[in-house]
Amino acid sequence: MATYKDAHYRSILKAISFRCIASLTTVVTVFILTRFLKLDMSVSLKLSGLAGVADVVSKLILYYFHERIWGRIGIGQKKHPLSSLPVNRPLDEKEMEEIKNKLKELGCIDED
Repeated sequence: MATYKDAHYRSILKAISFRCIASLTTVVTVFILTRFLKLDMSVSLKLSGLAGVADVVSKLILYYFHERIWGRIGIGQKKHPLSSLPVNRPLDEKEMEEIKNKLKELGCIDED
């Protein structure tokens, strides 16, 4: 059972913020590469390949850190109400069914 569930707008904010980072990365990468290479046909092909590789590698690394940072930001996260209960061991199937039935009785979850 997940402790937190992201709201849809949180996912949208994350996607927008990462796309901004990713686009800026592409612009900076190509700018830096064009400072070192001349722009004839063969260099343009090399530049395209180099930019593609650099873009993929840099965005993979940036996305990892982006996700780690967003993991610490609470905007749009919904804490699961049962996550604060101390549980000493995993629940078996019978116990899960009992808890599910009790939650139904209390009106916390809908009937199947």
